[in-house]
Amino acid sequence: MALKPCKSCRHTVDATAKVCPSCGVKKPGVTLGREVFGVVIMLAVIAGAFSLFSGGSDTKPVEKATQQAAPIAAVPQSYSITQDDFREGRPRKVEVMLPKRLNDADLAEVAKAIRADSEFKADKTFIGFRVEGQTDSAFWAIANFDPDYRTSLIGLSVKDYQALKALDLKAYPNRIGSWLQDGVLGHVMVLYKQNDKYLLDSVFASGGKNTEHYEGKKLPDGGLRLDDPEAGFNEHYVVDAKGNLQGWGENGVYMTLPPFEPAQ
Repeated sequence: MALKPCKSCRHTVDATAKVCPSCGVKKPGVTLGREVFGVVIMLAVIAGAFSLFSGGSDTKPVEKATQQAAPIAAVPQSYSITQDDFREGRPRKVEVMLPKRLNDADLAEVAKAIRADSEFKADKTFIGFRVEGQTDSAFWAIANFDPDYRTSLIGLSVKDYQALKALDLKAYPNRIGSWLQDGVLGHVMVLYKQNDKYLLDSVFASGGKNTEHYEGKKLPDGGLRLDDPEAGFNEHYVVDAKGNLQGWGENGVYMTLPPFEPAQ
């Protein structure tokens, strides 16, 4: 039996499994070509690096809660350091909130400023970036100084995010709702009805699209439950009364996305 990491929660699953027994995502071992394979390898390296940097020590960690960094002349964007941990003899680990996604050059300038703007003198520095308003809980990007600068993008790039925000959904006259998944392989999910069937399209910035069929059931609170007859482990979606899209598996809710309206 071949094992692979689940494309959603990263737990090891049978490569031929229809759903992940941990998070309930469909076809957890199926990738979308070499691009996804590369992302999986990258995330495995990231997880190992993060685990290494967060290793134990008898020295009490030093934390700085939510501080505003000094302005950077070359980069007009601001940023906030939400966590800054350092243990003597261990790498410095920093978590940062950005107001928006940055291009590669600006991200490098911010990372270098964060490394320099500190009372801690660490040979190695790990920086995890998140973006205000992102729906995915993982880092949007990471940067490492070991001692040279290296960076990896995990979420949607500036270009792909703008492409998804500019999607024209006029082709969906029977659209019920749309949501943005901005994590790994980010895409817009569009729910619509056709011939009394519910269809859910996953539209990618590259122009690719994947369509899935569901059976819908109205809920007492005004929501809508979407079931795939072929799915197991109680996997289903729920569009709640507020228009949020929830992904459900046997362990409960594993994803919640707010309504998303592309710019027209």
